[in-house]
Amino acid sequence: MKKTLSILMLGIGAFSFAQDRDITFEQLPEKGKKFIKTHFKSAQIKSVILDDDYLSKDYEVILANGTKIEFDGSGNWKEVDGKRNIIPIAYAPEKIIAYVKKSFPNTSIVKIEKNKYSYEVELSNGLDIDFDARGNFKRIDD
Repeated sequence: MKKTLSILMLGIGAFSFAQDRDITFEQLPEKGKKFIKTHFKSAQIKSVILDDDYLSKDYEVILANGTKIEFDGSGNWKEVDGKRNIIPIAYAPEKIIAYVKKSFPNTSIVKIEKNKYSYEVELSNGLDIDFDARGNFKRIDD
């Protein structure tokens, strides 16, 4: 019993030591590097952080203007947050882009998050809009 408890505590302790660590841009997965080079060509990179919790890896890239881009372990984008600044959106589903342009013509997307079954979009006017995985409008969040 004590041995099992000791092994369990050791395992929990190992997970608690998982930390974010700075890495170079070149250590980012290829998909992530290509995404940034394509959509943020002229942006200066402030930092690249690897979050490795032993079960999964995530990457976070912070640009000099404050924009934060999150990638999964394979380099697929998960979130782009312009911190209230307009972000490029060519990578977003066309249905989302079209909906925003038609329904909110005087606004821009400042944040987009891709989840397994949905997208969450924040507009420059403060509205949060939810879409399904295919880019179909679901609702406006309060």
